Amino acid sequence: MSYGLYDGDMLFYKGVPFFNLELMKLSSYYKRKREIINLSPKFNPNMYSNFIVRQDYPFSNPNISYADNVTFGGRAYDGDEYKPLPLEIEVMKPDTQLYNKIENDVAINKNKASTFSVMRRAEHLRLSLDGKTIWKDYQRQLRRDKGTFGVIFHDYDLGQVQNSFELVSELIPEVISRANGRRIGMKFPVQVNNETDLLKWLSLSPMSKFYSLQYNGILSLDNIEQIKELNKNSSVVKQTVINVTGNQNYQDFISTGLEQVFKRILDLRREGISFPLIYGKEFFADKRWEEVMKLIKLFSKHINEQINTTDYRERIAPYETFYSYVKTLTKEQILYGSILPKRKVQEIFQFVRENNYELFVAFYEYHGEKIT
Repeated sequence: MSYGLYDGDMLFYKGVPFFNLELMKLSSYYKRKREIINLSPKFNPNMYSNFIVRQDYPFSNPNISYADNVTFGGRAYDGDEYKPLPLEIEVMKPDTQLYNKIENDVAINKNKASTFSVMRRAEHLRLSLDGKTIWKDYQRQLRRDKGTFGVIFHDYDLGQVQNSFELVSELIPEVISRANGRRIGMKFPVQVNNETDLLKWLSLSPMSKFYSLQYNGILSLDNIEQIKELNKNSSVVKQTVINVTGNQNYQDFISTGLEQVFKRILDLRREGISFPLIYGKEFFADKRWEEVMKLIKLFSKHINEQINTTDYRERIAPYETFYSYVKTLTKEQILYGSILPKRKVQEIFQFVRENNYELFVAFYEYHGEKIT
C-alpha cells in the first residue's frame, strides 16, 4: 500500500517549517513495514491508497477537503489535549529524512539551508503522552545520532509536565556529546506562572528560531540582575513572550495592573531589556481597554525593535515618553491590521484620562527608573 503524508502546517510557516513529529514517526513505522511512503507537498489524496494529514496550527488551509482515504490529526483537529498514536508508532524513532523532498524548495539561501539542516539534525521527541506526567518509554524515540544538534520537544506545554525541567536539563547533555549542540527547542511555548520557574527555563541554551518560552503574569523587578546576565550572552530573553493578562484579575488589572505593565516596559528599557508582549484576546470586558493595550503593545514592539541599537539606548530611550513616541506616528498609521487615525489615538488618551489618571500622567511623564 502507499501512504501520502501531508503536513498541513507547511503553508503556515514563512520559511523553514517545524518538522511534524507524528508524520516522522508514521514514516518510520510504515517504512519498516515495507510500505510506500511519501511526503506530499500538496493535498493530493487521489494519488495514494492512504492519505494522512497532520496539522497543529488552526489556520485556514483552503487546499484541504474530505475524502474516504484521508485521516486527519493534530492539534488543529483534536484540540489542546494530545491524542496519542498507537504505542507501536509512538515509540518509533522519527524519520527526519522525510522532509528531504522539500529541502530545495525551502532552503533557498545559506541561512535557510543552515536552519533546515539544524531541524534535520535535531533530536525530536514528545516527553509526555497525557500532558501531565513523563512517559516512561520516552527514551525509545531518541535516535542518539553522533551529529545531533539540539533537542526539540513537541509537547503542547512542557511547563505543565511534572518534573519536566529537571529531566530536560539532565537529558540534553546525555543525548548530545558536543557542548555547543546542547540546546533546547520546542514547537509550542513552555508556559510558566512564576519567576522561579521562568529563571530555570531561561538558564537553558536556546535553539535560536526554534525556542519559545511564555511567562503568564506581570514581571517584578526582583530578578532583574539574573535576567540582565542572561540577556548578555543568549537570545533567550528575546525569545520569551510575556502574557501580561495571564493569571490576572480583570478589575485589578485595569485599575493598577495596566499601569504596572506600562512602567515595567520602561524600567526594563533602562536596563537594555525588552520582552515581546501578548495578552488574552477575550480578557477585556470593555474593549476600550483592549485598544489601550494594543497601543501600549505597539510601543513595546517599537522598543523591542530598537533596543539593541546604541543610538536608541543612549540618545533616545532616556528621554522618550509614550506621548513623544505616539506623536511620531503618521496621520493614518497602519497598526495591527487596521487604520488608526490620530483622532482614534486621541480618543484612547481621553478614555485613559477619565478612567485611570495615574496611567494617563505616566504616558506623558514616565521615562523609566534606573533599577541598579
